[in-house]
Amino acid sequence: MQRILTVSLKLGVSAGLLYLLYRQTPLVEMQALIASINLSYLLPIGLLLFVNTVISAWKWQLFLRADGVVLPLHQLVTSYMSGTFCNLFLPSNIGGDSYRIYDIAKASRDGARSAASVFADRFSGFLALVVLSLLSSFYVAAQFDSLVFLMIPLALLLFFLGILWVFSRQTRFQRLLVFSGLSRIGAVARIADKLLLSFSCYGANKSLLTKVMSLSFLFQGSLITVVFLMARSLGVQTGFFYFSAFVPLITLMEALPISIYGLGIRDYGYVFFFTRAGMSDIETRTLALFFLVVAVCYSLIGGLFFLYRLWAGPSGKGSGGARAGEPGPETR
Repeated sequence: MQRILTVSLKLGVSAGLLYLLYRQTPLVEMQALIASINLSYLLPIGLLLFVNTVISAWKWQLFLRADGVVLPLHQLVTSYMSGTFCNLFLPSNIGGDSYRIYDIAKASRDGARSAASVFADRFSGFLALVVLSLLSSFYVAAQFDSLVFLMIPLALLLFFLGILWVFSRQTRFQRLLVFSGLSRIGAVARIADKLLLSFSCYGANKSLLTKVMSLSFLFQGSLITVVFLMARSLGVQTGFFYFSAFVPLITLMEALPISIYGLGIRDYGYVFFFTRAGMSDIETRTLALFFLVVAVCYSLIGGLFFLYRLWAGPSGKGSGGARAGEPGPETR
């Protein structure tokens, strides 16, 4: 019952925001702008999206391998694509992470290490997002003569650094568990201990952190470029620096678990930020809709991977040489 109520509330948030944003939007003008889309941009957009999937799977593989779990890249790409498909039906745009944790836990036979790798993968992406937004916000703040555009990503960076500080030492995290009362729950305490071992393993590997953050910046830069190309296909001439500053913030907004697939939250973000960069209301709303359509189409391609996994069954899961590596003495 509680789950139904939660999903209903998220649907209400998405529906309410969409109604407020689009109730007075001249649909005829939006249709005309959609009809003018330059379709030649679709190929590079699609290629960049797939490259980003491979980059994400590669980064995920690095975390797993550092923690003693060895799986082939193609299996992780398939899991990533399947998780992207699951995002269509789960609250917020990180709902597919639960599928990835479940999927890799079956192969590694260790749910804690699977969860730790997905969390670290997601967290490194968020950190790169905020840093890129902060760097670009210096330019944007100067253009608008307003420190607000600089303070938002700075506050977010401090927030994520605070989380990193808590996880960097076991004693701090354990104190947090004690303070929250979660340490009294045996299952939570055991899982927390395993997670801390994985995080300690990541933190001790400087080469891993360098590679992971490099891939995270590459991924986020590519994502910003995707949205920029979408805007260009609509004939929008807004400068790239605005996309560098605003797309990361919008991505963080839609990751909040308060909507379905980021609907409404994402649209509001595009309208709120990009109208300040000179885009018209029609352009911002159309860009948000265009992004949604492309994301859904790409997620449906992920559905083909998901159906293949169901069809192949357990025998098909390991056909590519996937195996779960046993942890060495340095990790356990």
